[in-house]
Amino acid sequence: MLTSNHVNNEVIKFRRQVISDFLRRSRFDPFMGDSSTNVIVRLADLESDGKQVNVPLVNQMSGDGVGAGTLRGNEEMLDSYGFPLWADWARNAVANNRASNKESSFNVRSTARDLLRGWARRVVRDDITDALLSIPTASVQANRFGVPGNRVNGIKWSAATAGQKDSWMNANLDRVQFGTVAASAVPSTFAAAALLLDTTADIMTAAVGSLAKQKAKQSGVSSANPGVYNGRPKITPWEIEELDEEMYVCFLGDGAFRSLQNDPVMYQANRDARAREGDPTSTNPIFTGGALLFDGVLYKNIPEITQRLNLGTIGTASANVEPFFLCGQAALAYATGQMPRPTQLEDGDYDFVTGLGIEAQYGVGKIAKAPLTVTGATVGDLVDWGMVTGFVATT
Repeated sequence: MLTSNHVNNEVIKFRRQVISDFLRRSRFDPFMGDSSTNVIVRLADLESDGKQVNVPLVNQMSGDGVGAGTLRGNEEMLDSYGFPLWADWARNAVANNRASNKESSFNVRSTARDLLRGWARRVVRDDITDALLSIPTASVQANRFGVPGNRVNGIKWSAATAGQKDSWMNANLDRVQFGTVAASAVPSTFAAAALLLDTTADIMTAAVGSLAKQKAKQSGVSSANPGVYNGRPKITPWEIEELDEEMYVCFLGDGAFRSLQNDPVMYQANRDARAREGDPTSTNPIFTGGALLFDGVLYKNIPEITQRLNLGTIGTASANVEPFFLCGQAALAYATGQMPRPTQLEDGDYDFVTGLGIEAQYGVGKIAKAPLTVTGATVGDLVDWGMVTGFVATT
């Protein structure tokens, strides 16, 4: 008879290195910087002290001047506004006691340190995503300093009322797009406008992206009086200094990006017009995914847009609707009050309980401008500074 092992005598091994679930790095990072020419402008004004930072916004001068006439008394007034931003705290921690730490098969403190760093990256990425579809206000965001806090300035779309959505849309009709629906045909309510979107004509395509680009290029100019500036902010393209080139950046979720990839015009352009140098499997977007370039627009896939901002089946015949965001310079502001720093529990029951944490302070918001004559601006007064917001049907 063969001798069998007792279960208590069988060798069980545990890896010391922990495998955690997937956390993707932020695809917003390449578009963030300290210059006002970046798509996402990083502001460090609150890092020393302060509660609020105002972003100064000034429209370009649009007058005709006077030529040889009298200039005195005919000077042009600058149209300016200070858009306010507030920062809030983001904190998290992991605690355990000496008994469980001693019996654990992996190093809890070391693992917690890596996971906390990942958590800090994730909340920033998620807050930037939420800010893309936020409704700007000129007042402190709800639940600031609450639990779990709120670092997104303005009103998150998920928390906005139907009236607030309508007011924002009507204040931004020259920079809001519903698929291929003509601007003159857009109803006055968001729900009615979204109901026009169908999966035949209004999915994301290169043509829809080019329409959004044209809308951005014509912002600030009166549609009723061609060539006449209407006093509203003009969306300035993002400049790539190394290439001496300007373009717009379009952030879109998985549903819209999938439709764009399958668009025959986009597919043919990437198949026939992209360079063949080097390894095509690492440079050609047909194989790599994640980004597409066409007609002066860089399309960047942000999966979190679908995860966090999908609007559900509100289109024609219950078509699913998803937003996209065509951005120029200074579309968003990211105000840092404190960069992420590690913390630890120092008074945990006579050193028996230990804990590691991380904390940061920041605020992120869509930059918007009110007319010079408006004081105490609110929803309906504020116009998105550097963004065209689009809505498309997805299958």
